[in-house]
Amino acid sequence: MPTLRIPGVSHVLAVASGKGGVGKTTVAVNLALALRQNGVRVGVFDADLYGPNVLLMLGVRRQPSTSKPLNIPVVRTDRSPYIPPLERFGLQVMSLGLVLGDTDTIIADGRFAGRMICQTLQDVLWGELDVLVLDFPPGTGEPQQTLLKTIHIDGVLLVTTPQDLAFMDTSRSAGLFHQIGVPILGVIENMSYLHCPHCGEPIEVFARSQREWAVTDSTFEQLGRIPMHVAISRGIDANHPLLQTVSDSPEAAAFRHIAAEVSIACLI
Repeated sequence: MPTLRIPGVSHVLAVASGKGGVGKTTVAVNLALALRQNGVRVGVFDADLYGPNVLLMLGVRRQPSTSKPLNIPVVRTDRSPYIPPLERFGLQVMSLGLVLGDTDTIIADGRFAGRMICQTLQDVLWGELDVLVLDFPPGTGEPQQTLLKTIHIDGVLLVTTPQDLAFMDTSRSAGLFHQIGVPILGVIENMSYLHCPHCGEPIEVFARSQREWAVTDSTFEQLGRIPMHVAISRGIDANHPLLQTVSDSPEAAAFRHIAAEVSIACLI
């Protein structure tokens, strides 16, 4: 069965990881902002049904709801988009976090999770976009598999950290995209190293994995290494992501470099 293209969207890119805690959402949001700073029309869709964090990264906070349980459609007879996205820092943004409080929980049957996300994605009035960034949940289950089988995705960026466990889990995630036939544009190594505050030299904080990617006949380009820095977490606490500030820091430069590599790969 052929996958569906989102009307008005030229490229759909997934940002994915094999495990949580590697900073995938941080990468997705700051990459989107770096592309936007280059004049690219960008949207961001939070595809994590159970832990949507894109809005928190963009400085949007919501109080816990006191209403009845949320009903999310899995199919509509009218296929016309009707949901206006949130505009934030020049990005068109949609997340189920917009209808939830920061601490609210969605309890959904796993069989319908993928259909909920796919339907919501198609219901948004995205307009004309050069790139739509999908912030995937970690792992290889649902809604990832339904998304990959339903929505046409032009490429995926894999986010990992240097350690063995993250490396192995990312290899498993790569295997999913390899089997479905979605091109892997490259790997982004987050929390890769620390800049010494005294001499400016990089410090390898974590023991670096020596493993090979466990996907047959596949090699992945490393698109960039993002260093650890308190500026990233401070930005979140101050209600804006790193790339929204005017910064010449190594962290901001790393995101801009990755955005340039992605633009070349996608011919944006």
